[in-house]
This record gives sequence, C-alpha cells and structure tokens, in this order.
Amino acid sequence: MKYFLGILLGLPLSLMLVGLLAAVLPMPWQGWLVLQLIVAIILWMLLVLLMALPAKTWPPLIALLVGNLAAWLVLQVTPLYGVGA
Repeated sequence: MKYFLGILLGLPLSLMLVGLLAAVLPMPWQGWLVLQLIVAIILWMLLVLLMALPAKTWPPLIALLVGNLAAWLVLQVTPLYGVGA
C-alpha cells in the first residue's frame, strides 16, 4: 500500500516541481523538454523511495499531500500556467 500511495502521489508532485522549474528559468521550456522528463522520472523515483523507507505510512503520505497542494497553488500564480496563461 505504501508503494501504491508513493507512486500515486509522487508523480503529480514531481511533474509540478519540474513545471515550476520551467516557469522560473528564463529559457523556453520547449528546448529542454526531454531533460525535463528525465528529471521528473528521477524525482518521481526518489519520492517513491522516500515514501517506502519509513516504518509509518502516514507522515510521508501527509507530506506528499501537502507538497502536492503547495506545488499546485504556486503553479496557479506563475505566468506560464496560471495567471498569465
């Protein structure tokens, strides 16, 4: 169950974090799309690993939920995705 929750919640968080990185960098995101996907997959694997390591499931699960919410809220104010789109 821990692995499933890590996979389920880690993917959107890793993609949103890479999207935030693309919004912050002053270069067009289309030029480094393959690198973005590689970074997102590596970050996703790390998040799943961090979810699977602790003995208790709830603290990392809550951290992933809060991270997803925070990343989503920050993406809403970036000109690439939210306000200026």
